[in-house]
Amino acid sequence: MVFLSTLYDHLRNYSNDKLVERSPITSLLLTFSLKGNLKKLPFCDDTNQALTILYGMRVICICMIIMDHRFGTHLASGVLNFDMVENQYRSPVGSMFFHGDVFVDSFFILSGLLGTYCLLSQYDKRFINPGLLVFMRYIRLTPVYAMVIFYYATYFKYSGNGPMWKTIIYPEVEDCRNNWWTNLLYINNYVNVDKICMVHSWYLPCDFHYFMIAVILCIIIYKNKRAGLIILSMVTFVSIIIPFLIIYLYQRSAVIYFYPDFLRMPKQQDDFIIAYSKSHARASPYFIGMIAGYIYYKMRDSEKCLKKIYSHIILLGSLVLMISSILTGVIFYDPKYEYSPVDSALYAAIHRVAWSVGTIGVLYVASYGHAKLIYSFLSWKPWVPISKLVYGAYLTHMQFQMRAVARKGGSDSITYFDIISYSLSDIVLAFAAAFVLYLAVEAPFRNIFTLLLVPSKNKKKKPKPIENQESVSEVTCDSHL
Repeated sequence: MVFLSTLYDHLRNYSNDKLVERSPITSLLLTFSLKGNLKKLPFCDDTNQALTILYGMRVICICMIIMDHRFGTHLASGVLNFDMVENQYRSPVGSMFFHGDVFVDSFFILSGLLGTYCLLSQYDKRFINPGLLVFMRYIRLTPVYAMVIFYYATYFKYSGNGPMWKTIIYPEVEDCRNNWWTNLLYINNYVNVDKICMVHSWYLPCDFHYFMIAVILCIIIYKNKRAGLIILSMVTFVSIIIPFLIIYLYQRSAVIYFYPDFLRMPKQQDDFIIAYSKSHARASPYFIGMIAGYIYYKMRDSEKCLKKIYSHIILLGSLVLMISSILTGVIFYDPKYEYSPVDSALYAAIHRVAWSVGTIGVLYVASYGHAKLIYSFLSWKPWVPISKLVYGAYLTHMQFQMRAVARKGGSDSITYFDIISYSLSDIVLAFAAAFVLYLAVEAPFRNIFTLLLVPSKNKKKKPKPIENQESVSEVTCDSHL
């Protein structure tokens, strides 16, 4: 289909028959064109320049997550210099890896921010049925997700071999064959969590559940601003309290201990099942992001700029919050630390809030303050096409890391240089796979959905190129990974 579509797209340039372009069949065929989808990849909706910083933020976060996962999978396979690794659990540099789960919170922040901004902006144009919005979100996320699950359940175990291949790869394949349906229903972080298909896929049901809540909250905000903001504030407060109650009542640790035992079998660990993967336990960054999204929405036409002194104060305070959120996690790795349910519960509830507020502070100063260097870096044009591949990179990167570990012949020593070099390889491979998925699955299905969603626009006037079509589907397109 991709080949035929691309060939037709190329040949039609030599035809003068304009009626062909208006045919529904030919329009559908063109949705799979490599030529058309490649043109769309660098396309940037820059109607709000303040939001262009999110492109770079996405790419940085996914690279950090891939690097953290590489460290974890390599450590799980066994290392010879574990004394060095054990010391890194309590070092500032090591905390970037062993407490790097906050970078996933950054995705929740960005998703809440952009989702709220897009929803409220869409309601200004016309109201859309909330059920349709949720369906649009499902259609946006699922095709490429289903394709990756299909690969895991079928061809993955035949993609290589090694000493640990059957031990590591086969159980993952079996879990995907038995529990794929929980992934496609976005309930895999609540149903059969100990057999979840793709351990890192817990993020997607969380994001999907939050989006459903965001749709309702944005409708309330749009119809009654005061009531909506009060409810959003209450929901945010509850989302902060819930992790406190979970950690306190279940007597769990304040952070996930990324020790080898956990990393080898994360699905079976109580901390992962109870506190790490559940939507109700990870919601606070998303709703804090929603508050930021409302602020960006109100300032979308504003030309106000923070005074330089305020910009510096906010930026400094935000960086302190973000760095503190990561570095303070080493406290709980200290062998001398005596467990306290209250301390653990307070930290579990507060550190994600601190990271979220700090992240939003940096973004806000970059957008509306005197942090032009940060703004220029995060809004750099090459980030645009790369950021559109982040979703595919997130879905695919773990398979490359699992393959590498399964093919290892034994334990080896590990250094930060090794982790960085292996991670760079993972990043390149993940984005290469994401590029293929984008052209073959993600972009074509988005184009098809656009054609089905806006047929009336194409009846009485010449249609715009697909890459430039304005569609309400954009509300749900990129307000996630």
